Amino acid sequence: MFSRQALPIDINLSTDMIKYESFISRYHKWIHSSEQTVKGLPGNNPYIVSGITDAFNQLYGLYNKIGIFKGEYGYHNLVLSDRVTYKLEEADCIVISHPFSADGNDSKAFIRYADKLNIPIFIDCAFFGICSGISFDFSEFKNIHSVCFSLSKTFGTGLHRVGLLYTKDKFPTAVYRKWNYPLITQALQHYDMLEERSPDWACTRYRNKQTAICKLYNLLPSSTVIFAIDYSDKYIKYKRGNSNRICISAMLNDKVKDMLHDMDRMGQTN
Repeated sequence: MFSRQALPIDINLSTDMIKYESFISRYHKWIHSSEQTVKGLPGNNPYIVSGITDAFNQLYGLYNKIGIFKGEYGYHNLVLSDRVTYKLEEADCIVISHPFSADGNDSKAFIRYADKLNIPIFIDCAFFGICSGISFDFSEFKNIHSVCFSLSKTFGTGLHRVGLLYTKDKFPTAVYRKWNYPLITQALQHYDMLEERSPDWACTRYRNKQTAICKLYNLLPSSTVIFAIDYSDKYIKYKRGNSNRICISAMLNDKVKDMLHDMDRMGQTN
């Protein structure tokens, strides 16, 4: 007789909840459909989050001191200030992006170093879906507590973020379903998208363009297709950690395709 809704809304809750639950399974299968190896994810049941940043905000409530490597995602410093440390042995939890935020390349060396400290590790896989040649096999590590993926980069849906969190920690998101707080809108928006693009779609489509652009500007292609890397300090204003990371996503479009076609015709991209 009574509803848990504050006001009547025009959606079929039972149908949408069924689709929401199946989205978790669909998203899980999508991740594992990549040509890149995906193994050793922690926890038994993944949770939907509103992007990886949502998972970070929840993580900050679980641990007091967050350890990061130089060049890591700047959000941690902006939000946590003095609760962030580069002295990893002083941290309660270590956050590592894989591929690494500073250059879009493999960060397994960082993960191996951090794993020896016996401190819980959170792996940020925000660039999964726009990278290639990266192994997401975490089976060898004993201290990875959480791994989180996002669809924002793959589908350009940063204003409607959704991610999948694998964890053995007690994140607040575990309570969302019990309290009827599912992220239905984001899940339903991406439901059919997962059938339209594989995790390897972006690299298959744009890798040749990335390589040509890098050759034109004397840059190195990152494993993450939207980045070009400069180690010469010619583009020092893009400094992140030990490299200068240049985002070329705006260049990976049809206008650039025409330019690259002309360059190729003149033998400049061979």
